[in-house]
Amino acid sequence: MSILNKKRLVNSFLKYVKISSPSGHEANFAQFLKHELELMGLKVTKDKAGNLYTYLKGNDKKTEPILLNAHIDTVTHDKRIRPRITSDGYITSHGDTILGADNKAGVAVIVEILRIIKEDKISHGGIQAIFTVQEETGLHGSSQIKKKDIKAKIGFVLDGGDVDIIHHKAPCQYNIIAEIFGKAAHAGVRPEEGINAIQVASDAISRMKLGRIDIETTANIGLIEGGRATNIVPDKVFIRGEARSHNMKKLKAQINHMKECLSSACSYSFAKLKIKSDKVYDLFHIGEEDHIVKIVKKSLQDIKLEPKLVATGGGSDANVFNALGVKSLILGVGADRIHTNFERIKIDDLHNAAKFLLRIIKNNA
Repeated sequence: MSILNKKRLVNSFLKYVKISSPSGHEANFAQFLKHELELMGLKVTKDKAGNLYTYLKGNDKKTEPILLNAHIDTVTHDKRIRPRITSDGYITSHGDTILGADNKAGVAVIVEILRIIKEDKISHGGIQAIFTVQEETGLHGSSQIKKKDIKAKIGFVLDGGDVDIIHHKAPCQYNIIAEIFGKAAHAGVRPEEGINAIQVASDAISRMKLGRIDIETTANIGLIEGGRATNIVPDKVFIRGEARSHNMKKLKAQINHMKECLSSACSYSFAKLKIKSDKVYDLFHIGEEDHIVKIVKKSLQDIKLEPKLVATGGGSDANVFNALGVKSLILGVGADRIHTNFERIKIDDLHNAAKFLLRIIKNNA
């Protein structure tokens, strides 16, 4: 029976989080990780986006290969990450920056699993690991991956919180980018000659249904920029928003509603509008009776955890892999309070995530 090296797993994680890799600046950590994988005897390639690929050839011809994924970028942070182990068994930062468990925990788990499979010659049909960049800023790394680059039909994306939660559904997201063009005028001398683009934007946004639309759908206006000075009627405003849904019909209706609010407000005020909407990623929905879900549920039960199937409201690299035809679930690795200076991970959860993934590989075989 294979026994995971808990100390080695924790040390790898501590080592990884010390290497800064905010989105768009992953090169140093990518080079470090590439070197580490090569020392294990693995061949590593890198695509134009900066994603790393490695493949562990299978020793069981009857078993299908699987894909393992974790993103190597973190959200932006100002200070150097200094991890510490607390008396109650957590790894945290020193409280002045993020920790980076999102998603260095996923990276550490995958690397440890590759190590132990090689060391113990565990039966498997082939394991492809893809470490992606710029996940945090909109899945820019994984969006550059082509179907021909993937060797598996099923995948596991390590990028979540509680280890017992399996994300089997995720929404589709569209972004809306709009520019409203009014007319500049002196705000104190001839304001009636101007068209206030900020006022037009405010009118449009006040008409929009935003926030939680229903159980499947959300919408948000997240950025608005405009104006030059208090004595000038603003002639231009830039707006950026989004909508997400697990239901494409509802999503299209929400996007059209937001566009109509902008269009009607501009028409009423004689302002001009430039608007576009782009799909960021596709939705996915893997049924509870699907073979991959059954493997994951059994694997959790094998390590004495009760699985919970949950739909997520966020997007991840799993959305991209599913769109490429690789049926992929999102698995938790124990990261908690992510994207904050209070981010932490319990050592036992990190260890359980590795045990869980090892059981998946064994049960798949």
